[in-house]
Amino acid sequence: MSDLEGVLVTRADIARFAGVKRPAVTNWERRHPDFPRPLERSVDAPSGTEVFSAAEVLAWLAQRTIPANARQSDEPAGTTYGDRFRVSLGGTRSGALFKAVDLLSGQQAERFRGELSHAEYLTVLLTLVYLRGCRPEEWRRIVAEASRYQFPHSGELLVRFVASAVRAGLGAVHEQLVLALSQNLGGARVADMVRLLDDTGPADRAEHAKGFERVLARYSELLGKRAGDFFTPRAAVHVIARLIAEGARHVHSVHDPFVRAGELVSAAWDAVDAAQQPPGRIEVSGAGTGEHPLALAGMNLALHGIPEAELWTGDTAPSAGGGPSHLDARTFDRVVTNPPFNAKFDRPVDERYWRYGPPPRHNANFAWLQHVVASLRPDGRAAVIMPDIAAFSANPSERRIRAGMVEDGAVEALIALPAQLFASTGISVTVWLLRHPTGSCDEILFVDASQFGSLTTRVRRELSPDEVRLVHEEHRTWTAARADGRAFKGTDGLSRVVSIEQLREMDYTLSPAFHVPRGKRADTRPADQADLATLAGHLAETHARTREADAAVEELLRRYGL
Repeated sequence: MSDLEGVLVTRADIARFAGVKRPAVTNWERRHPDFPRPLERSVDAPSGTEVFSAAEVLAWLAQRTIPANARQSDEPAGTTYGDRFRVSLGGTRSGALFKAVDLLSGQQAERFRGELSHAEYLTVLLTLVYLRGCRPEEWRRIVAEASRYQFPHSGELLVRFVASAVRAGLGAVHEQLVLALSQNLGGARVADMVRLLDDTGPADRAEHAKGFERVLARYSELLGKRAGDFFTPRAAVHVIARLIAEGARHVHSVHDPFVRAGELVSAAWDAVDAAQQPPGRIEVSGAGTGEHPLALAGMNLALHGIPEAELWTGDTAPSAGGGPSHLDARTFDRVVTNPPFNAKFDRPVDERYWRYGPPPRHNANFAWLQHVVASLRPDGRAAVIMPDIAAFSANPSERRIRAGMVEDGAVEALIALPAQLFASTGISVTVWLLRHPTGSCDEILFVDASQFGSLTTRVRRELSPDEVRLVHEEHRTWTAARADGRAFKGTDGLSRVVSIEQLREMDYTLSPAFHVPRGKRADTRPADQADLATLAGHLAETHARTREADAAVEELLRRYGL
């Protein structure tokens, strides 16, 4: 529960505490339907003044990152309006911990990492952030030892304190990993890292969770494609978390069969938990490949308030579609996952338990899709990230499975996301919304958000909160229309419902780009002649510069005799 429960604020308060001008709050209300609504009149409010729940406003502002040109000098990149709002109301100040983890993972990494690789060093840093946020008693012992490091024996003892604290929270395997890595890091460097992190002052667990995510993002940037097996991009996480929470009032379990670093299942748990009526305990579980990602997932989940998540070793490709007598044969209310794309089987495919037939041996995409369907309880729902090719592959086995899933009512919707979301690949992906098979299908929703997003770097794209909201609204509106027995009209250029008869005629092609006609975008306005003239001028200027560049290159080549 937020420490702001029961606190009321006016629009003027929101503007002052968030550090914006009063019209900005009115603009937020007008442009964003999910902005908190005023409460019923309160006896504490002046006559005629509308008031809001400070806790609801904080939750909304926490999703709004402050642009670089609007940040104050002491606010690091990534600071949200919620951070400002919380500090203004007496909460803990965000920022100091972020600066420390940014320093340790960026500018000072070479100084601290010793003989460790970047991945190994960042694993140690992630472990220290986890211990500081989740194991406060052990952390105090570690800090005390780090502060007296001038004694010769302290280095080895400090590392043992760190490893012992890790064992208490994550088990013996990660303890051995920390001991092995610290041998090449050195006790002095560990002590310096501990002191630097501890000097950041008080910080709550949520702030540690954000700091952990910042280091994970750095991990992804440094390792590029080699980090592909660890991370799901934030845009996909936000889309899936909101979609999977739809109608999640009585959910008791959330599972990820390829848990990576826990970023997807933790966001899904958080969204589902917020939708519970009444609130209840939700079991969280996941499978991963190797102890390293499982340890990262365990730390991440603990920092997000899920210390008792059940994690076990899985595979890059399930060899059976939910076979008996195995952990992976359990069923769940919600399943989310971002499995390896186009993975090959590392052992023979068990052909006995596949509901829609065995997948091809060279590609596990439809093994994952079937495995997820088999993992759902009655009324269960799932979201799976797949490469686009899975929606229209002509492979006979994959087409047969796709047709079987559609006819059996296991496919609810497909949502195309833009390219360049992932660090490990530039391809575009599709989110498959699945459900426990109903036995029949009448229609499927298709949403084409492939044109959404903007480049944050030369090779990485992000979705804005408004774009995530638009995707969610299309699905929510379609769900409401079905519940009321109404037809869903869709949005031109964004969404469309396709009947089972049409899907059969199209040989079960499920690509949203194929089914959603490219019309006017939902956020477009009629063309203005002045705007068109300006654009035409820019285009002509660009063409002229291109010709000049081509001529310059040709001249250089001529000089060198090429």
